[in-house]
Amino acid sequence: MCYLIEFGDFLSTDLKNTDNKQTIKPWEQLLELYPGLNEPIRESWNDPLSIRKIYMITPTKTRAEQIADLTRLAQTLYLVPNLFWIIIEDEIKPTQRIHRLLQSFHLPFVHLNIATPDYLKPTQNQSTWRRPRGMFQKNIALQWIRSNTNRNDDALVYFADDDNTYHWKLFQEIRKVQSVGVWPVGLVGELLYERPICLNGKVHSWFHFIYRKRKFPTDMAGFAIHLNLIHKYSNYIFNVSATSIGQQESQILDTMTTQDQLECLANNASKIYVWHTKTQIMFITAAHKLQKAGLTYDLISEL
Repeated sequence: MCYLIEFGDFLSTDLKNTDNKQTIKPWEQLLELYPGLNEPIRESWNDPLSIRKIYMITPTKTRAEQIADLTRLAQTLYLVPNLFWIIIEDEIKPTQRIHRLLQSFHLPFVHLNIATPDYLKPTQNQSTWRRPRGMFQKNIALQWIRSNTNRNDDALVYFADDDNTYHWKLFQEIRKVQSVGVWPVGLVGELLYERPICLNGKVHSWFHFIYRKRKFPTDMAGFAIHLNLIHKYSNYIFNVSATSIGQQESQILDTMTTQDQLECLANNASKIYVWHTKTQIMFITAAHKLQKAGLTYDLISEL
């Protein structure tokens, strides 16, 4: 009886509050209920640097987790003003399921595609680290940028995996880049993080563990490049041979800058705003059992 009385009191109070808020817009109600939402939106969209466009390059390939990863990433991008998303599928032609997903978010984007040749794909029992990943897709994105932007535009280029985790403040750091900026990346290289070690805003050395011979031992998520460098080095493409494993970052940075020229961002490379997370591969074993029983389904093309 006591619980029913309390529930009834809650309902009457809630209805009263609803009546009082009829003149308040739904978005204002949301900010009133969750005032923490206001900070990233206000800070991002009112930042004077937000006038600088970011071209974000994201290779993606068909897998069971793909739609979930892209959905999570797209919803983060709502907090980021003036960003243009370049999605490149590892497919012979663009798939409708990805195009429908991208259109549903109403974010500025272009949807491209190119298939990685079979001989460069990992075999069934081979780690994905043993083959170059996303390089053909990144090269197509660079080609698109050079054909569709002006070399004098004040804009930035950033490479973003579809399953990484991004703090909204990362994009504020990207907009500070004048030439090439660097910052830490979490959960990468068999460490909690890799990072440049900076003194007075310049890179002194690197904190890292694996692939010790890398000239620039950072993850692809750990730097951004000014658009004019992409145009200046217009012949640059990623080396797509299998011998380039672990060298994508060093290839492009060694072409376009030097360690002395790198700009340390994220509070002198002391803050982590991006994590090299990797979605756990789902073992869809029940599908095979359904097929053996004569039952089939194919939702991946519908989602």
